Amino acid sequence: MTKIAPAWLADFQRRFGDAITTPLDRSTGALAATPAAYDDTLVNMTTDGPTAPKRERLAIYNRQYWFRLFTTFHEAYPLTMRLFGAWDMNAHIMRFLAANPPAHWDLARATEGFDSFLENELAAESDEAKRVLVEAARIDRAWQRVFLAPAVPTYRPSEAEAPRLLDSRLVQSPAVAFVEEHAPLLELRRHIMREPGETRIEMPPAFDAPRSWALVRRDEGTLQLLLDAREAELLHLLATRSVREALAMLEAACSNEERAALPEKARAWLARSVENDFWIGLASRG
Repeated sequence: MTKIAPAWLADFQRRFGDAITTPLDRSTGALAATPAAYDDTLVNMTTDGPTAPKRERLAIYNRQYWFRLFTTFHEAYPLTMRLFGAWDMNAHIMRFLAANPPAHWDLARATEGFDSFLENELAAESDEAKRVLVEAARIDRAWQRVFLAPAVPTYRPSEAEAPRLLDSRLVQSPAVAFVEEHAPLLELRRHIMREPGETRIEMPPAFDAPRSWALVRRDEGTLQLLLDAREAELLHLLATRSVREALAMLEAACSNEERAALPEKARAWLARSVENDFWIGLASRG
């Protein structure tokens, strides 16, 4: 038989939750708890420790709560954190969590949506700085999604599927993500993963033209595949279109010179996508 928790326990848990989620104060240039802000009723429900009074004991939990969350976000967004620096990154994290408090036992889930949140947060940044920071957050989030994706079976189109292949949509594997960068952010991410830290690093200079990549989780780690610009466009179209429609739309976007070589290139791109496990099957059109 299910037992109902006593009312005093539910009240204590609510008050305790409010206390440990109290935002840390940044006004002194260091992250500090504010024990005076804790609910008096909660404080009276606790006891002094041998070396710390009631409010300071609660402050320990308050600080631990935030530091654990900061660490979780830093691990999920390592590139973004280094471009901001840990101090400024933590300010964005606190504002994000104030609007989106954790609601799942898995703390990694608390980071979901942070990349989109940053895009709105950075309205005051210059266009170039905002683009780099938003792309960095999207790249970090893509790495996280690929790493945490469930295991899926390898897909290879069968002979029986051949008649409907062109008029079906390829279903993308959750262990694959496509990203674009206007500066060498993936290279920078590899570097900081080898040499971790918390200090801010300079934004890298922009490329003359953006680059597109596929991130693919493999048994040996996450693979980065540089994509041709038209190859990336085709993969983007395949996310929502049948193979036939995607190829037709890509052809229409090509110049006459590109169009002549497109059939051979498209076959090679599709073959590479299958070889590298981009897909998990076919879906009906629509």
